[in-house]
Amino acid sequence: MPWCDRCGQEVEEDDLVPAPPGRPAEAPGAGAAHESEPERQDRCPSCGSVLGDEAGTDDEDTHPKAPWHFKLLVLGSVSYLGYRLYQGIGWLIHHA
Repeated sequence: MPWCDRCGQEVEEDDLVPAPPGRPAEAPGAGAAHESEPERQDRCPSCGSVLGDEAGTDDEDTHPKAPWHFKLLVLGSVSYLGYRLYQGIGWLIHHA
C-alpha cells in the first residue's frame, strides 16, 4: 500500500490520483536521460504530492533543528565545565 510522507498516512490503491500527463518539451536527444523514469506517477488525494518521488520532498533532505532547551543544556554544561576548569587551574597554582 502506498505511503504519503508529507501527510503521514497510507493511501488506498483506489484513492490514488494520477499525475497530469505531458512533460515540457525537451531538446532532441535529451529524452534518453528520462527513459528510466516511470511513466506513471500517482499523487496523494489529500495533499497532491507525488508518491515515491524523492525529488519533490525537500524537507526530507534537511536535518531537524535542535530544540531551544537542548541548546540551553549544552550552553549550561559548557559554562559549568569551563568554571570547574578555571577552579582546577587556580587550585593547582596555589597548591603546587
